[in-house]
Amino acid sequence: MQEDMHFYGTYALARAAGINAKRAQVIAYAAQYVDDSTDNNSEVHEDGGMFQTIATAHTNTEAIGNAAADQTEQRQVWVPFHFYPGNEGETLSERLLCRKDSAIAREMVQNHIRHAAREESYALPLLGVMAHVYADTFSHYGFSGVSSRWNKVDGQSFELDVENQEMKTYVMGKFSSFLNKYSPSFVTKNFRNIASKGASVATGALGHGAVGTYPDRPFLKWRFNYKKDCARRAGWRDNPQTFLEGCKALHGAFNQYAQQAGIERGAKEFDQIAPLIEAVLRQELAKKERINAWLNLINSGDLFALEENEAPYYSEHHWEQQKEDFEDLDNSQAMADLDVYKFHQAAIYHRDYTLKQLLPRHGIVVL
Repeated sequence: MQEDMHFYGTYALARAAGINAKRAQVIAYAAQYVDDSTDNNSEVHEDGGMFQTIATAHTNTEAIGNAAADQTEQRQVWVPFHFYPGNEGETLSERLLCRKDSAIAREMVQNHIRHAAREESYALPLLGVMAHVYADTFSHYGFSGVSSRWNKVDGQSFELDVENQEMKTYVMGKFSSFLNKYSPSFVTKNFRNIASKGASVATGALGHGAVGTYPDRPFLKWRFNYKKDCARRAGWRDNPQTFLEGCKALHGAFNQYAQQAGIERGAKEFDQIAPLIEAVLRQELAKKERINAWLNLINSGDLFALEENEAPYYSEHHWEQQKEDFEDLDNSQAMADLDVYKFHQAAIYHRDYTLKQLLPRHGIVVL
């Protein structure tokens, strides 16, 4: 999923689930920041304190290439944050495939809700991390966070069901530019094989690289065949329907947290707002226009009662600036009060819980 869902959709669902605007802003910001925190870095304050960040995503060509070659990097970033293992099948490779709303993902969600409801200082960013990971199971299902032949697809099997032909051309152009960004030039010359070979070569058959951003576009209906086994067909993927299922699941998780934490105010049942959410999801729009559609719905007051400080806005630079200001703080302890510090607390907790507790408990040892 992209910013329209991870930030604005998450914000709307948290608010409709009974969480106030201030808390929902932090939750939604953390959910999107998972895609924007790309550095493993540390800074030392003059008083000796240190602030360390972890990468929860890779977005540039060099990082993608490094991740494709580095099994540890894949397992620390792609597996826990973007392609949550579904734990279905017989082989480890099959069990690492992300599955929509899997039982093991729901176990993670319940753990994080309990953890956050105990008034942990990083509760809200943890809910945001949880929201990102859980939502991605509704878009990234069928692909794995490690380099695997299970991720390769037949580049000649794509079909798109888009009513607006201009939007169809736009989406296909984005697909091409995605592969041009991450694929060697000699591969991209053969467009017929670009999906099955181009992105797979560049990403080591990592994640959903071979299908570009098709899984992340909420309005898209599409299908393809996997490369590994001609009998393994993806069938039609109905993004609007699965995204709506994801919205319902997130709304339920947020409402459960709000009740357990004793902060729920004015929650609406999901069935009351589902038609409004679905209408936004089905609009065939580019990302910027999809964001505007969410903002229009949020500001309409139809999802929840508006507050005076109802101003959802995302810019990665806000938390990035908090990182940059660390050395200028009066003392290093002050960093612990900032949202970006709490985000990294939450991200490290989620990563270690997933890789060192939950997955091994189910017989999956990947790191």
